[in-house]
Amino acid sequence: MQGAKSVNSMLFKDFCNEAEMEKNSQIGGLYFVIVPLYMRAIFCQVLFSFWAFLSFAQSKQVTLSGIISLNTGEVFPYKVVFTESEGRIKGYSLTYNEPDETKAAVSGLLDRRMHTLSFKETDIIYSHGFQAHAFMCLIDANLEYVSGRGNILTGSITSKETDKTACTGGTILFNNDKEILNLFSYHEKFDTVISMKKKTKETYIPQPEKAASPEPRLITEKVTAGIEKTYDWHTDTVVIDVWDGGNVDGDRITLSFNGKPYFNNYFLVKEKRQLRLPISGNHVNTITIFADNEGSDPPNTASLLLTDGAIQYSVLAYNPKGRQAIIKIKRMK
Repeated sequence: MQGAKSVNSMLFKDFCNEAEMEKNSQIGGLYFVIVPLYMRAIFCQVLFSFWAFLSFAQSKQVTLSGIISLNTGEVFPYKVVFTESEGRIKGYSLTYNEPDETKAAVSGLLDRRMHTLSFKETDIIYSHGFQAHAFMCLIDANLEYVSGRGNILTGSITSKETDKTACTGGTILFNNDKEILNLFSYHEKFDTVISMKKKTKETYIPQPEKAASPEPRLITEKVTAGIEKTYDWHTDTVVIDVWDGGNVDGDRITLSFNGKPYFNNYFLVKEKRQLRLPISGNHVNTITIFADNEGSDPPNTASLLLTDGAIQYSVLAYNPKGRQAIIKIKRMK
């Protein structure tokens, strides 16, 4: 791609140099010859200005702020700063626990159409007193854009030293709406297709406004260790949606139903994850939400929506690390 740009640039220069030569040689010529040559020179100036602007846009500096959550349960603020050109990025990362921090060089690929970002830390630039219980190596991250209640860029990380030393894995989460929208949207002005079709005249017919009926508002009930909640159930299926309804700060939970774990050490995000489970008999069924860690904004919090046919229950489970909340479901006869 870089080679194609160089060729195009040479063609522009040859074109404009030729225009300048013809303009000078024809300065005493006829009017109908001179005018097109001046127009050609003006076109070259506009073309070079656009080329310079496009090159500047493609090397725009980008900052992404978020957190890195290690498999050991530790959570630290994490940031990457880079410039991008033709989908390739180059810059640095910061892992920090103020006032200590580690800075590393990064390089990778950005795919705006697929909404993915992958990068590797290639070298440690400096490390000022930063310590973690886990053994951290240079990070290799593969992130995907997730929409929902907010915009996030998240994915797993792996790491390995050149001597094959085992390193701690985990997850990276970038959740600054403005930064992520800026990352994936500013290029779109160059992707616009201009249509030359003649617009047809449209006749506006006003439609009568319909009064919007207010939606019933769910009351969110809270559960935590020592405070349980029991619901009478009418159908033979329980549908459970779980997500982080507050600030996405790295909370992980294990969600179990009747003692069997279904979401194990699950990283909560804004996007809901759903579970459908059958209920049989008249015995009491138990949902437990265990706090595997506490994110950067304690305590561990998980939002749940329980659906019983046309009936829904909104629940917020909150706990310190190592504790669990319990919800009981009693099937009606």
